[in-house]
Amino acid sequence: MVMQNTSKVSFAKATLPYPLFAAEFDPYNRGYLVVGGGGGESKTGVPNQITVLDVANRAAVTTVLELDLSRDEDSVQSIGSLATKYGLITFAGINSSQADQNAGRNEHLRSFDIKYPPRKRQRTETTNDEKGKIEPIGKRSLFKRSTAAKSETYQRGLRLSPAQKRDSGSKRIGAVATGMAKDSEIVVFNATSATPQESDIIARIDLPEGDEAADLDLVEPERSEFSLTYCTDYDIYEQTYKYDFGSKKVEKMPKGPRRVHQMPYPESAATNPKARSKFRAVRFLNSQNLVALSNKPNKGGAELRIFHLYPTGPATLLLTKSLPSRIKSAVSMDVCALDADKAGNQQVAIAVAGQDISIEIYVTNYQRSTDTFSPFRSYLSLRDVHEHQMTKLCFSPFHSPTRAPDPEPASTGPNGEPIPPKIPETSLHPGPQHIRLASVSYGNTVVVDTLPLSPLEPQKKDSRYVLSHPSDEKFTTIAYVAVITMIVLVTAFLLQSFLTGFSESGSGPFSVLPANVRDFLDKPAAAARGAHYTLASKVESAVPSNMPVVKARLRDLLATHGGAESMALVVRDPGDSSALSVDVHPDREAYLKVDTAAMHWDQLSAEQKAGWKSKLVQAGEWGVEEGEAVLKGVLFSGYAGLVGDIGRAAMGA
Repeated sequence: MVMQNTSKVSFAKATLPYPLFAAEFDPYNRGYLVVGGGGGESKTGVPNQITVLDVANRAAVTTVLELDLSRDEDSVQSIGSLATKYGLITFAGINSSQADQNAGRNEHLRSFDIKYPPRKRQRTETTNDEKGKIEPIGKRSLFKRSTAAKSETYQRGLRLSPAQKRDSGSKRIGAVATGMAKDSEIVVFNATSATPQESDIIARIDLPEGDEAADLDLVEPERSEFSLTYCTDYDIYEQTYKYDFGSKKVEKMPKGPRRVHQMPYPESAATNPKARSKFRAVRFLNSQNLVALSNKPNKGGAELRIFHLYPTGPATLLLTKSLPSRIKSAVSMDVCALDADKAGNQQVAIAVAGQDISIEIYVTNYQRSTDTFSPFRSYLSLRDVHEHQMTKLCFSPFHSPTRAPDPEPASTGPNGEPIPPKIPETSLHPGPQHIRLASVSYGNTVVVDTLPLSPLEPQKKDSRYVLSHPSDEKFTTIAYVAVITMIVLVTAFLLQSFLTGFSESGSGPFSVLPANVRDFLDKPAAAARGAHYTLASKVESAVPSNMPVVKARLRDLLATHGGAESMALVVRDPGDSSALSVDVHPDREAYLKVDTAAMHWDQLSAEQKAGWKSKLVQAGEWGVEEGEAVLKGVLFSGYAGLVGDIGRAAMGA
């Protein structure tokens, strides 16, 4: 396996005797991974199995338990697990034989009791021949009986609500979705029972004819309150449930699932209905935001999109990220939200498996005060992860490690003598933290990558953890911009020297450049450092002294001057660590003659708009809920814009 961008990641690989379709880590990170798959109902001799792997050693993957399943039934297609004291209760999607399905019986939801074998350091009171075990518990059919002449309904999806680290434990719900069904449905159920009964069904969701759930996910915003999201090819839905586990009463909000987003129709969709992108996977980032993976038509690439959910109405698209062009389509996605600080800020890791047998791992930082996410940053690219196509990706869940209590304050004895504070026996800082990413394939292989985490503020014992430190991200961004800027400047200076004769005669390519760009190129290297500030001073000096520039917050200026067409409401980015400058100039035409790099909102590219929105949100000047319409009368200017003018001119654009 080829790794890029970092050398801190370790991986281990194992080969099993059957193709793998499902995988899930222990909900509390006790060092085990459960996988399943097989050859299905066939005479190929390929077994159907569930296997428990020990992944505690980041350098090796070891099989510790395995259970052979009937070869007269389907292979394991999905897995979800509940933690017990000694192991797991694991639900698995295994469809009955075709003969049973044709007879109207498909006990698709199976449950198993897994007891882990004691590790060596735990064998203080046990004998060496004591082993763990996997035992079937039961099987249930939650889907409605198929009305098709030949039933081909199978359990396509299975998800459980995330495990919560609480003193009193966490009760969880689950959801299963049909595949290849005549009448598709999703069933939400109480997962506290190892063999759910009809009374444990919380909701049945009938999907529109021709649709089926491509993926689904659950989150628990508050105790005993759960949100379900699922995607079909072209739509994303959401519904919230307040569920009383004792009385089994449920309150649905709204009464039926609401569509929060519909895949846009491109212009070509009018003549070609298959020209729309299709959703492949969806995951909650937190209770208010989710990320969706979509594939473009005709294997034209894949995209990640982050949406913000509102209590009512459609979701808002916050961010879009196109995957590398070598990924023609994506096959799986998973998300790992790291622990949050007291303000609610946290980092989220997102992994995507491509058809080229590569994995892309991205991070985004969530800012609770503005309810926004930073642009996706590539953390790691993994190439040639398996020999054959991947079928599933899954992250190990991350739970904030236990911190030692603060030392007791110093005190004095009965005679006034000082008593030193008691130092906790445990360290003030938790040990090294990491998350794991598992991938499985048709080729019988499982790979586990271990990704190290670091505290955001190492000097604070209560610091939250991050996979990619923001300071590293900022340095990378600055270095990238610096390199691109230097290349543009050097190219421009070389072209200027080569074409000096043309420039002196008033002809040649530089004669068509804007005045501020020609002035920029006429200066030596110091121009790169002071161009923006020179431009800013020219802008200020162009304003008559009896008509001073008005500076205030963008919202205030929009309310006061937003409708004045003669004035120039300008947002400028100094290009350094300074905050955005927001001000009003009394003469729009005079301002634009000086600041030729300034552009109206509609003139910006999609990438530029996304960058400005991120800066405005971080500066507290604008919120996503205010919409883009309020920005259409604003001029945007910055150092990046000036350098862009130079680059386009130098390249003959």
